[in-house]
Amino acid sequence: MKLLRLVGVGFSMALRRSVAFRVNLVFDVLLAFTGLGTAVAAVLIVFTRADSLAGWSRSEFLVLIGTYQLITGLRGTFIDPNLSWFPETGIRNGKLDAYLLQPASSLFLASLSLSSPLALIQLVLGVGVLGWGISAQPLSVAGVISWLVLVVAGLVVTWALSVLLACLAFWAPKLQLDVFFHSAWQLGRYPTDVFARPIRVVLTYVFPMALIASGPSAALLRGPRVGVVAGGLLAAGGAAALAGLAWRAGLRRYTGATS
Repeated sequence: MKLLRLVGVGFSMALRRSVAFRVNLVFDVLLAFTGLGTAVAAVLIVFTRADSLAGWSRSEFLVLIGTYQLITGLRGTFIDPNLSWFPETGIRNGKLDAYLLQPASSLFLASLSLSSPLALIQLVLGVGVLGWGISAQPLSVAGVISWLVLVVAGLVVTWALSVLLACLAFWAPKLQLDVFFHSAWQLGRYPTDVFARPIRVVLTYVFPMALIASGPSAALLRGPRVGVVAGGLLAAGGAAALAGLAWRAGLRRYTGATS
């Protein structure tokens, strides 16, 4: 509860700062509409020439894009504002020193204490596209529950991958792998079925982008599969544990910003 209160206080302060700059709010809304509109338009154009793509219909693709946008919005709101700049602000500029002196988990403070409320615009738009897609699909209660479980698992994996990348800064402070991560993230907007088998294996077991949108969307539309849900939970638990271990190993190496 203490950590949730900290998240709530941080979010409230960030929201007040964001609303103070209304022009930024307008541009953020326009950018979010443009990005999502481009993705949806591409899907609609493709399905004027085909009834399905890799076994996915037009409405199923919309569900996938909506789910992807929803998770991207949550990532942009709660994860990116903290970890995207961690090598520079946390390690090189010494902000981590202040976190280590606080009476709360340094991993929590470094990875989740800041937020960017305007990024929730992407979540709202994603929910709209998701609703558009499922309006033409019969859903089951089990499918909805599985979707929720896999979305949460996808968020945990996303957070853990971001922490693992940030932890590299303990050993190589000037190494920036965000470009690769953001590029790989874009692959999550497509169903893994459209890729060749080697890439599909990588996106499922090595760099699990399949958990971001493909897995939850398939569970929602086609019903839950016990193996997929169990695999998602195991991946989330394993990734979170690995992130915690990497963070503790990094802290043992860290001796201060001026070292």
